[in-house]
This record gives sequence, structure tokens and C-alpha cells, in this order.
Amino acid sequence: MSMEESLNNKDERLCGICATTKSKYCCPRCEIFYCSLDCYKSEKHLDCSESFYRDCVNEELSSYHAGDEAKRRMIDILKKAQNEDIDEEELVGNEIDESIDSDDDIEIDLHERIKDLDLNDADALWNVLTEDERNEFEAVVRGDVGSVLPQWEPWWMYKQEARLVEEVPSSGDDEHLKKCPCLKSVPKFTTITNVKPSPAISFNITNVVASYVFIMRYFNGEIDALETITHILDICQNLSSNTNFNELDTAIESVAQKCLQSELIETDEVSLEVMKHDTFLILKGPSPDNNAYYCKAALSHLLEIFDQAKSQLKTVTKENATKSEGIFSKKFPENMNYLPKLDISKVKRNIKKIEFYLSFIE
Repeated sequence: MSMEESLNNKDERLCGICATTKSKYCCPRCEIFYCSLDCYKSEKHLDCSESFYRDCVNEELSSYHAGDEAKRRMIDILKKAQNEDIDEEELVGNEIDESIDSDDDIEIDLHERIKDLDLNDADALWNVLTEDERNEFEAVVRGDVGSVLPQWEPWWMYKQEARLVEEVPSSGDDEHLKKCPCLKSVPKFTTITNVKPSPAISFNITNVVASYVFIMRYFNGEIDALETITHILDICQNLSSNTNFNELDTAIESVAQKCLQSELIETDEVSLEVMKHDTFLILKGPSPDNNAYYCKAALSHLLEIFDQAKSQLKTVTKENATKSEGIFSKKFPENMNYLPKLDISKVKRNIKKIEFYLSFIE
């Protein structure tokens, strides 16, 4: 069978769970093809998906260094999960008091079981939980992430109100600018080149900014340098392949199309419209007399992320040369192992390019 025929058959393969919809994904554990998260979490796939969530919890905890405050939050999450399973019909009469007493017992019991526990040892933590607590904890991780991780509010949403008369800038405006990424100091543009800048530079910067705002929302403001840069390069044609743009709309639309074509990103039209709106907010800045500030802040933050990625790539290369993987690492490889390998020389080139863009804006 040719490669083309194989790809066509893959595209036409039905979901192995509901058997009605074309499959989009493949479970990495049992290798069944499925079409949606609902099918992934269905009864037919329950054993596999629950063990996956449990192992995700273990993996997260094994990399998490925390103290008493983290233990307290862990108890709160477990208590919340346990409370949510209580039937409301049981909370009547004297049973209300009994439930309150029961909650106290739960908290004391949990405290006793984990007070001397090292939260860096995921297996030890998992072993002290009862079967019900394990199920409840997994349910919280699966279905209640929104309450644990609040929606991130982008720093570029602030817009200074227009003033009819000239006034002294308010302290509130200054306070908001302090919440933006710190501006990087770069050489003046005239010291870098004497060549007249191309009109395409402004549109190329727009392509970079559009990619940045999409990825920032995509990861809810939680940035891991290597993962972020991998995704940025996946959707930003100017940084990934030196594509030049001659119009504002095409610079932004390019990002939207790359997001839809990406194998790393799942998105929808609503998110892409938000990306376009965010891009215009960045380009307009916090106020008419300071309209370049947000753009400089975005590029400065992106420059910082690229610098972090460069440092991490050097560290990862050294660690991989000496690290021997254990059973857990082999069975559940780190997320970066599923992503395209980053070329450190490409990262370095883009650091220079972003510095050039910052100098141009200055």
C-alpha cells in the first residue's frame, strides 16, 4: 500500500468507541482511535482513561516541590471532591450536623496521613489515599480544572480612557504598565544598520505579535519556554521560515491558518477571533500617546522566553548525555518528547531577529 493510500485510509477511519464519527486522535496507551474527549472518557474506554489520569497526577506530583501550604491545598481539593459526591437528599435534619462532623474527621484523617509525607514522592502519596479518594481526586483533575485554574487575564487588556483636556497621567495608568512584561534594552536602530527599513518589517512584527498573543492565551498565561517556543514556531511563519508580509490582514490571517493546520494545536474560530482582537489591542497600545508600549512589551517578553529556551536546550542536551531513564520515565515520557525537536541555532537566530524588531520600534 502506498503512503498516500495509507494516509487516506487513516483519514477515513471511524472512531473505535462510538463507531459513528471519523476519528481524529489515537490513544497513546491502548492505541484505539477516537473522535472526541467524550468518547475518550466513555465507559468503553474507562479503564484506560482512568489509569492515564492517575498516572498524570502522579507525574505532576513527582515534579512538584511544595511545603505545608501545598499539602493544605491538596487536602482542600480532596475534601471538595468528597463533598461534591454527597447526596443533597442526605443533608437534612440531624444529618447536617453529622456531615459537618464527618468533614472534620476527613480533614483530620487526611492531615494525619500526609503530614509527614514527601509530596515529591507521587507513589507514596497515591498509596495513602483510599480508593474513593483516588477516584474523587481523578474526577477533580478531569472535570473541575476551571475552578482550580482561574482564567488568565492578559496584561494588554487595559486601555487608558481618552481625556478631553490635558491632564497629569494618573497613578492607575502607571500601575498597570508595571504589570506588563519589562521592556528590554536594545541598541538603537541606526547603530545596527544604515539601510532604509523595508515596509514589510511592520507587518512581520504583526505576524510575530499575533502568534505571541494566541499562544499566551492557549497556555492560559502559564509559560514553559521550550514548549512555548515550539508552538510559536509552529504558527509564526516569519520566525520559522523568514516569510515576509506586505499587508496587515495577511500577517494576522497567516497565524489563524497555521493554527488550524497545526498538529500541535486544537482551536476554533472563536479563539482565532480573540487572537485577532488581541493583536489589534497590542498594536494600539494602552493610549494614543504611548501606542508602541504594548508591542515593545510583547516582543520583550518573547525575547525573554527565547533566551530561557536557549538556556534550557543547553541544559537538556547535557542531561540527556548522562541521564538513564527509569521504568516510569520510559512508560510515561515527558511532554517535550512528543514535540518537534528545537534547533538551538534557529532559536539563536530568532533572538537576534526579535532584538532587531525591538530596535526598529524604538
